[in-house]
Amino acid sequence: MQDEELIPENSAPSLDYFLKFEDETLADAVLFDMVHDGEGYTKQPRYAAIDVIGTIYEPTGKMLTTNEGEVPEMAPIDGWHVNVRHTSEAPELEQYRVHPATPHRMWA
Repeated sequence: MQDEELIPENSAPSLDYFLKFEDETLADAVLFDMVHDGEGYTKQPRYAAIDVIGTIYEPTGKMLTTNEGEVPEMAPIDGWHVNVRHTSEAPELEQYRVHPATPHRMWA
Protein backbone atom coordinates (compact mmCIF):
# COMPACT_ATOMS: atom_id res chain seq x y z
CA MET A 1 0.00 0.00 0.00
CA GLN A 2 1.35 3.42 -0.96
CA ASP A 3 1.63 6.24 1.53
CA GLU A 4 -1.13 8.72 0.81
CA GLU A 5 -1.57 12.18 2.25
CA LEU A 6 -4.71 12.21 4.32
CA ILE A 7 -6.92 15.26 3.96
CA PRO A 8 -9.58 15.79 6.63
CA GLU A 9 -13.01 15.13 5.19
CA ASN A 10 -14.46 18.52 6.14
CA SER A 11 -11.43 20.60 5.28
CA ALA A 12 -11.79 23.32 2.69
CA PRO A 13 -9.02 25.18 0.95
CA SER A 14 -8.32 28.59 2.37
CA LEU A 15 -7.49 31.85 0.64
CA ASP A 16 -5.27 34.46 2.23
CA TYR A 17 -5.73 38.19 1.77
CA PHE A 18 -3.30 40.94 2.77
CA LEU A 19 -5.49 44.02 3.25
CA LYS A 20 -4.84 47.72 3.72
CA PHE A 21 -7.63 50.04 4.86
CA GLU A 22 -7.69 53.81 5.34
CA ASP A 23 -8.25 53.33 9.07
CA GLU A 24 -9.48 50.95 11.76
CA THR A 25 -13.08 52.16 11.51
CA LEU A 26 -13.32 51.21 7.83
CA ALA A 27 -11.64 47.85 8.46
CA ASP A 28 -14.13 47.05 11.23
CA ALA A 29 -17.08 48.02 9.00
CA VAL A 30 -15.88 45.71 6.21
CA LEU A 31 -14.68 42.74 8.26
CA PHE A 32 -17.10 42.51 11.18
CA ASP A 33 -20.80 42.57 11.99
CA MET A 34 -21.77 44.29 15.22
CA VAL A 35 -24.02 41.90 17.14
CA HIS A 36 -26.09 42.89 20.16
CA ASP A 37 -25.48 40.35 22.93
CA GLY A 38 -28.08 41.60 25.41
CA GLU A 39 -25.70 43.94 27.21
CA GLY A 40 -23.88 45.66 24.39
CA TYR A 41 -22.39 45.07 20.99
CA THR A 42 -19.61 42.68 20.07
CA LYS A 43 -17.71 42.21 16.83
CA GLN A 44 -18.56 39.05 14.93
CA PRO A 45 -16.12 38.21 12.09
CA ARG A 46 -17.50 37.79 8.58
CA TYR A 47 -14.54 35.62 7.55
CA ALA A 48 -12.92 32.39 8.76
CA ALA A 49 -9.94 34.09 10.43
CA ILE A 50 -8.93 37.73 10.87
CA ASP A 51 -5.48 38.85 12.02
CA VAL A 52 -5.53 42.58 12.81
CA ILE A 53 -2.02 43.98 12.45
CA GLY A 54 -2.92 47.66 12.65
CA THR A 55 -0.16 50.17 12.02
CA ILE A 56 3.02 48.82 10.48
CA TYR A 57 6.32 50.54 11.21
CA GLU A 58 9.41 50.41 9.01
CA PRO A 59 12.95 51.67 9.53
CA THR A 60 13.70 55.09 8.05
CA GLY A 61 17.39 54.32 7.57
CA LYS A 62 18.42 56.64 10.39
CA MET A 63 19.75 55.52 13.75
CA LEU A 64 18.73 57.02 17.09
CA THR A 65 20.90 57.10 20.19
CA THR A 66 19.13 55.99 23.37
CA ASN A 67 20.22 55.06 26.88
CA GLU A 68 20.42 51.47 25.65
CA GLY A 69 22.52 52.25 22.57
CA GLU A 70 21.64 52.91 18.95
CA VAL A 71 18.31 51.76 17.56
CA PRO A 72 16.79 52.23 14.14
CA GLU A 73 14.34 55.10 13.75
CA MET A 74 10.92 53.72 12.80
CA ALA A 75 8.10 55.47 10.95
CA PRO A 76 4.52 54.33 10.34
CA ILE A 77 3.43 53.44 6.84
CA ASP A 78 0.01 54.59 5.72
CA GLY A 79 -3.06 52.48 6.41
CA TRP A 80 -4.55 49.97 8.82
CA HIS A 81 -3.37 46.46 7.97
CA VAL A 82 -5.26 43.20 8.38
CA ASN A 83 -4.71 39.64 7.13
CA VAL A 84 -7.78 37.55 6.35
CA ARG A 85 -7.97 33.81 5.74
CA HIS A 86 -11.25 32.62 4.29
CA THR A 87 -12.66 29.36 2.97
CA SER A 88 -13.87 30.83 -0.33
CA GLU A 89 -13.15 33.75 -2.59
CA ALA A 90 -14.15 37.14 -1.16
CA PRO A 91 -14.36 39.54 -4.14
CA GLU A 92 -15.64 42.31 -1.85
CA LEU A 93 -12.15 42.46 -0.32
CA GLU A 94 -10.30 43.01 -3.62
CA GLN A 95 -10.47 46.81 -3.39
CA TYR A 96 -8.47 46.64 -0.14
CA ARG A 97 -6.06 43.90 -1.20
CA VAL A 98 -2.33 44.60 -1.40
CA HIS A 99 0.47 42.35 -2.57
CA PRO A 100 3.49 43.04 -0.34
CA ALA A 101 6.83 41.75 -1.62
CA THR A 102 7.84 40.95 1.96
CA PRO A 103 4.81 40.60 4.24
CA HIS A 104 5.33 41.74 7.84
CA ARG A 105 3.18 38.89 9.13
CA MET A 106 1.76 35.76 7.49
CA TRP A 107 -0.37 32.77 8.40
CA ALA A 108 1.58 29.72 9.58
